Amino acid sequence: MTITTRTTELEAVNTILSTIGEAPLSTLTGSLPVDGTTAKNILNEISREVQSAGWHFNTQYKVDLTRDTDNKVPVGTDVVRVQLNDKYDKSSYDVVQRGSYLFNLAKNSNIFDQDFTENTLIYLLGFDDIPEQARRYITIRSARVFHDRTLGANTLHKFSSEDEARSLAVMKQAEMQTGDNTIFDNYLQAYTVNR
Repeated sequence: MTITTRTTELEAVNTILSTIGEAPLSTLTGSLPVDGTTAKNILNEISREVQSAGWHFNTQYKVDLTRDTDNKVPVGTDVVRVQLNDKYDKSSYDVVQRGSYLFNLAKNSNIFDQDFTENTLIYLLGFDDIPEQARRYITIRSARVFHDRTLGANTLHKFSSEDEARSLAVMKQAEMQTGDNTIFDNYLQAYTVNR
């Protein structure tokens, strides 16, 4: 009896390689063939691209950001977006990431006079830490990109584009079911309803 489990990174790379008729790999460690290395790199590239958009599964709420001894606010290398809590006035704190620290565009400085509480951060997660719907979409998108970069045949591209669109729809459906989104999540729409 076969036990079905979530897609592993190795399975994703092998799916990508199958689009050009390459033999599957047995491991992702050690020395890999050129196509195997390329497939793994594209999988990582597309995973970063997809997760950078920010989804319910890689968003963390109520995160406190504290200053270091130089009064700078460090940001982890796995953080792709920081949204300060709405209680902080944008005219005083308009922050963006610059390198490993927050930068305040309102004051043109990376030195801060306070810590920040209950912020929203978007993280990059490892392939094994994301939900199956995201794994599927990232795998199919990576396979299409890999195929386009290596072979570029239009007939197979159309088939892969349809698969990609279908898997994106499944991922968005899962996002809507788990995200508990409402129109009140957006300030302008909440303002319009409440006026």
